[in-house]
Amino acid sequence: MLFLAPRLLRAAGWTRRAPRLGIGVWIAACLSAVAAVCLVGALLVVPLLTVGHAIISLAMACGISLHHVSRTALSLAMDAAGVGVLAVIAVRILYATATVAWPQRRLRRRHAAALRILGRRHPTRDDILVVEHPVPAVYCLPTRRRMVVVSEGALALLDPPMLDAVIAHEHAHLRGHHYLITTITAVLARAFPRLPLFTAADDEVRRLVEMAADDSAARRTTPRTVARALLDLVAGQVPAPALGMAGVGAAERVRRLLAPSRPLSLAARYLAAAGAAALLLLPVAVPTVPALVDDATHCPPAAIAADVAAHAPRADLAAWHEHATEH
Repeated sequence: MLFLAPRLLRAAGWTRRAPRLGIGVWIAACLSAVAAVCLVGALLVVPLLTVGHAIISLAMACGISLHHVSRTALSLAMDAAGVGVLAVIAVRILYATATVAWPQRRLRRRHAAALRILGRRHPTRDDILVVEHPVPAVYCLPTRRRMVVVSEGALALLDPPMLDAVIAHEHAHLRGHHYLITTITAVLARAFPRLPLFTAADDEVRRLVEMAADDSAARRTTPRTVARALLDLVAGQVPAPALGMAGVGAAERVRRLLAPSRPLSLAARYLAAAGAAALLLLPVAVPTVPALVDDATHCPPAAIAADVAAHAPRADLAAWHEHATEH
């Protein structure tokens, strides 16, 4: 998955036709890969069936206790290796979060504080903040107040429909929590820079969130209006902690808006969503399925029922028996 998935997803043209689904599949692949590596570390410490039984919570009926697993020199070495794998993953993710997510949050807060001093409300629109700057720029800041910032250069350049399209684009970023999605991929890319899945996901998800926001703006205005606004703003600068319309892949996005592909069919959308769900469930299924098979083999229903009956209160058991005889 770490090496094959990015090639397959990058070559898949459907992600451009349904960018929100594409984002979901990329994120699912990343989370599944992290969970799979964590599972490998866990399996070095405890047996596969033990992990599976813990997941399906059948310890009372036929679980395997860690205290009854024999320990040899080899098993202790594997324990140390497994704990080491999990520790490395945790440390790298924490380090990446500290060097990516927290600095971005700090920059956003400082930028928002400066805008509250330097910016002014638009006379006719309450949803934008205007800053005095000749370069055309529009971007959003995902703070608690959810700011959409427009420079005076952009106000002078954009006509009303184009301004509506740009603001709709930025509101789509805020509604979709795109800043959080791109932060997740950036953290994983920083934590595991040599793994193609995470570096590719960081690039592709940034492009797809812009396409998703373009689609939202095009539904409110027209694709041609969004493309015109994007071309006019492409020379502008977007601050590092913000998301802006002219951020990533402008040329590709303009071509996509002016020559749109046919939307994905409903069946294809369901198939892509099912694929994303399968990716998320795969690390859970690997230990759970063998545990279920083991339960079916060694713990037949009669044994489970007898164990439950032995622990059930007498009154409840009598009521259950009376209910069963009535039916």
